[in-house]
Parts: sequence; C-alpha cells; structure tokens
Amino acid sequence: MTGRAMLNPHSVDRLRKLCGMLGSQHDGERATAAAKADAFVRSLGLSWGDVIGVPIVPEYSPRIRSWRAEPDWRDLLAFCASRMNCLNIREREFLRSIAQWRGNLTERQHQWLEAIADKLRSI
Repeated sequence: MTGRAMLNPHSVDRLRKLCGMLGSQHDGERATAAAKADAFVRSLGLSWGDVIGVPIVPEYSPRIRSWRAEPDWRDLLAFCASRMNCLNIREREFLRSIAQWRGNLTERQHQWLEAIADKLRSI
C-alpha cells in the first residue's frame, strides 16, 4: 500500500461507475468493467488496498501489551478522506496538504482536522 490514498471526486465518480458495471448480467461487460477499473486504479499509482476503505482496528502492541485507544491523526485523516465529497474546497485542500505530512501536526492543524472530523460525524 502506498500510504493513505485520497481520490479526487472525479476519480471516485469514475471508479464508482466502473464498479457499478460489475453487476451486469453479461459476462463480457463484467470482464471489461473489471479490467477498466483495475487499469484506472493502477493509472493513479494506487493499489486496490489503497482504494478500498476498510475499518481500522486498533493496533495491538506486544511490547506494551495494550490496545491503542486514541486514534492518531492519520486515522482521523483517513476517516475524513473517505468522506471528501461532503467537504468544501478549503477543507479538501487542507486534507490533501496534510496527507503527505511527516511527523506530528501543529496544534492548529490538529484542531482543524478534529473540527472536520466532528462535522463529518454529525452528517
């Protein structure tokens, strides 16, 4: 996996349409849709693991023998990124900018990310 992937709304819409054709009654149409969807994902430099959102299970650390209860900011980013279509342009740009961020966020960045996550939880 190449990290936390984020697709723009146009790419999400195109992929959604291609995957919608996987339910076709025609074998050839299903095969073509699957091949096109796979080629599209790869053309974006992603894998299917990057694209398909799977709920994040808390990480178990054998060293400290406990479950990490508090999600780290990347978990919040993944949650928000999976609902990009509900955000305004400024919020989307912010998420894209921190997606490549290394290290910890500033307090202000973390507060904004939390505010976006809270907004999305209330929708």
